[in-house]
Amino acid sequence: MKKFNKKIILIISILLITTSLNAQNNAEAYLKSLQYKFNTIQDFTANVNQSIDGKSVLSGKIFFKKENNFRIEFGNLTIVSDGITSWNFNKKENKVIITDYEEDGSLFSINFLVYQFPSQCTLAGEPDGHLRKLTLTPKARTSNLGEVNLWINKDDLIEKLQTNDPTSGLMELNFLNIELNQNLPISKFQFTPPQGSRIIDLR
Repeated sequence: MKKFNKKIILIISILLITTSLNAQNNAEAYLKSLQYKFNTIQDFTANVNQSIDGKSVLSGKIFFKKENNFRIEFGNLTIVSDGITSWNFNKKENKVIITDYEEDGSLFSINFLVYQFPSQCTLAGEPDGHLRKLTLTPKARTSNLGEVNLWINKDDLIEKLQTNDPTSGLMELNFLNIELNQNLPISKFQFTPPQGSRIIDLR
């Protein structure tokens, strides 16, 4: 009986090790394909839907241009960054908050997510329907981001992004109608506060 139990334990251990190695091999392949694709992209636009704990919160459009230029338009909310400065404009309140751009704390820092963040994480990958799921788990608790899940489509583009933050809950971003390399003007990533708006400069 003891020999039988030892055999079961040995088989389970081998299965666990094999599963772990497969997940790691998948993850490395997924990440390599994603980074290779990203190397060919100079800019992109996409429709984006944001939900928290399964409830739709915002929908709008994202514009991105290398290296760290992005613009997000969510109804009354517009967020713009040129990689140095970030502007957060609330049209309803006619208020602009200006801050220094922080690459390592934003889910919209695509360059950081694709290149820098994975090196700080333990990686796991597995097929998920027609997509490939890449899980990035920070090795250190000092990371500004918690665990991040990326769903990558057949074109090696991020179609869905998910992170679980204890303070804000389970946040998910879905990217639709992705268009690549449109030669977006750099002026798209500059922002001039509207006349009469209240400006809060935190730089």
